[in-house]
Amino acid sequence: MRIIGIDPGTTCTGIGIVESDRRGECSPVFFTALRFKSRDLAIILPDFFLRLNEILDTHHPDTAAIEDIFTGVNVKSTVKLAHLRGTAIAALGLKEIPVAAYAPRSVKKTIAGYGQADKEQLRFLVETQLGIKLEKAPLDVSDALAVALCHAQHIAFES
Repeated sequence: MRIIGIDPGTTCTGIGIVESDRRGECSPVFFTALRFKSRDLAIILPDFFLRLNEILDTHHPDTAAIEDIFTGVNVKSTVKLAHLRGTAIAALGLKEIPVAAYAPRSVKKTIAGYGQADKEQLRFLVETQLGIKLEKAPLDVSDALAVALCHAQHIAFES
């Protein structure tokens, strides 16, 4: 099963795709960071939609996992992330790709065994599990791969 993980961000969105077997064992397929130069959502959202569609058309994921929004003190940032997340879900929905959502703490607990793991610890575990190096990639990429790995483990557990 091919799983796309998405870590939405208004300046940089992480995308990670893994291939998973029935036991939840995964291998990397594709990963990238989508960077946005503009701060204007009217420019970011259609750009993101088109770029995500290109990735979906190229890699044909069977299912998707997206990180839930962390509701912090900055309401404006939370609303912007919600728009970006909605755009991702719309793009996936148009391709009839089912979407699961995971809280950041749930992803960390599934991958690291500890819900308070920091981003560097999570990156190390993703690199180890997938046999790749991500030191030049932004943390958004390892977060996206972690979301995909989390979903793979949940699917394997439910089977």
